[in-house]
Amino acid sequence: MALDKATKDNIIVAAITGAGPVGDNAEAWEAKVLAGARKITAVLSDPESVFVKAIDEIDSSTKFVALLSLVKKEAKSTRGVLYFQDVPRIENGVSPAPLYTSEQIQAAHAIQVAARAAGTKSADMPKLPEGLEALRTERTDSLDGYNMAQDALGLIGHRVLVYKVIETMKTNPNLKVRVVRLVTDLGKYDGYVVPVKAAPVAVAAA
Repeated sequence: MALDKATKDNIIVAAITGAGPVGDNAEAWEAKVLAGARKITAVLSDPESVFVKAIDEIDSSTKFVALLSLVKKEAKSTRGVLYFQDVPRIENGVSPAPLYTSEQIQAAHAIQVAARAAGTKSADMPKLPEGLEALRTERTDSLDGYNMAQDALGLIGHRVLVYKVIETMKTNPNLKVRVVRLVTDLGKYDGYVVPVKAAPVAVAAA
C-alpha cells in the first residue's frame, strides 16, 4: 500500500525514538534508525500482520463493563476462562452485593467442567446463569494468552472494561468462541468478596 507523508513521518519518528540517543557513534545510530524504519514499514504494509490484526480486533470488538469474578484454566485447550457478571448499580456511593457470589460462580464453572468431561457437545452445554458470561483468552502455552490470564487474576473482584470478539475455530468452522482481547481495570468492587487468593493460571485446576 502507498504510505502518505504523514505516515512516513510517523514511521521515521518512531524509528528515531526506538533507536535512542545518538551517542558517540552516529553511523551505528543511523543503522538502528534505518532498521527500525524498515521493520515498522513492513508491519504497516502487511495486512496479515499480527499487530494490524490486534488493532482491527480492538476497533471492532464488543465493549462492556462487568465485574470480573473468576479466572480458571481450561485443561484441554490451556486457555484462561474468565467469568464476568453484570455490575449492580452503585447508589449513594454504596456497592451492593452482586448477583452471584464467588462460591456460586465456582459451582457454575464446576458444572461446565463436568459436562465437558462427560463429552457434552458445545451446542448442548448447560447454560450459565443469567447475567454471567465466560470468555476465553488465547492459549496460555503462548506468552500472549498467559500474560492476559495472569493479568486477569489480579483483577478478580474489580469492575473492568471488557473487549470481546467472536472467533471461528480453525479446526471447526461451525464452532464459535467468545474471546477476550483486553481487560481494562476500573477499580475494585467492594461488594464482591474473593474468599481465597487465586492460584496462578499456569497451575490452576480446571
